[in-house]
Amino acid sequence: MIERICHIGPALNVQGGISSVLVSYKKLFNLSDEHFLSSYNGSFLKSLPRLFFVCLKLLFGSHKRFEFYQIHTSSYGSFFRKFLISLCLRCRRQKYTVHVHGSQFKKFCSKSPKLVRYFIRNYFNCASAVICITSDMKEFLITFLKNEKLLFFIVPNPCQTISSMPVDLETHELPVKIVFSGRFGKRKGVYDLINAFNQAQFQVPVELHLFGDGEIEQVKEEVAKSHKAQSIYVSNWLPHKEYLKRLPSFDFLVLPSYAETFGMSLVEAMGYGLPVIATFADGIPFVVENQKNGFLNKPGDVDALIRTIEILAHDKSLRVQMGKNAWEDALKKFKGNIILSLLNNIYTEPLLAMKKC
Repeated sequence: MIERICHIGPALNVQGGISSVLVSYKKLFNLSDEHFLSSYNGSFLKSLPRLFFVCLKLLFGSHKRFEFYQIHTSSYGSFFRKFLISLCLRCRRQKYTVHVHGSQFKKFCSKSPKLVRYFIRNYFNCASAVICITSDMKEFLITFLKNEKLLFFIVPNPCQTISSMPVDLETHELPVKIVFSGRFGKRKGVYDLINAFNQAQFQVPVELHLFGDGEIEQVKEEVAKSHKAQSIYVSNWLPHKEYLKRLPSFDFLVLPSYAETFGMSLVEAMGYGLPVIATFADGIPFVVENQKNGFLNKPGDVDALIRTIEILAHDKSLRVQMGKNAWEDALKKFKGNIILSLLNNIYTEPLLAMKKC
């Protein structure tokens, strides 16, 4: 059934979470370029002609190849583009599902003006179904939309880099290497991590490696103030392939986010067999099981972050066991064939074919 679905979202070469998911879909499910329509190329103004072209194609082009359109939606600009696209599909009586992404989507729904909230509800209520990455987003939308007839499904993001075997952390030598990967800023908790690393009392050599974009200069300034600055390495985004090559050389990943729909960097680390430290924010507990494949703390709890970093840094046997657990969980929950099966089950659901706006 997957070959009868057209995915609408950003261009595959745009940096961001939705694009990375679509790239995974293309590779894991062996989809062609024709299975993807892009309405955004990384720039609002430059994307307007692309959005116009997509709307024309949906309004006047042939729809014989595709039975459903899976619209990958985030908040703010992403939503308004996808709402316009949904109107075009509705004009042609084409069925679409809404696939919700973005850590700010709950805030977008709750804080938007009344008129925008009406558009949001209209967009969802005319969809054949809603696909959420985690259960907490599903629960939020059920309350927000108040539509008992709307079909909801949970489909986590697939990970295309789950290794055939977990990395052998037992063979890693000192220093212990901690990695962070994400957009530099308060939301991802990078400043909490630098603060915690600075205060932690290590009995062994430990390094912190930070990869990301965003507030790069601010992060470098914060690191420069640290008395452990010589052990903290700040890097811009690496090409994804290069980052993944380096990932198995680290001992564990830390992502102390304040908001996180899913946390793809967590899954990527787990897929190699690395334990992780994260928070109870949003959908992260769907990915990380506290004290099994890593540790979860309250967002902003620097003291707890210090304790969990110290525990993993000092206990190699615990890192090894949690890493194996992480790899096994990633294999069971996020491997491509698991996600493909979930999607095929959704689109063969009899009630889905009957749903119309």
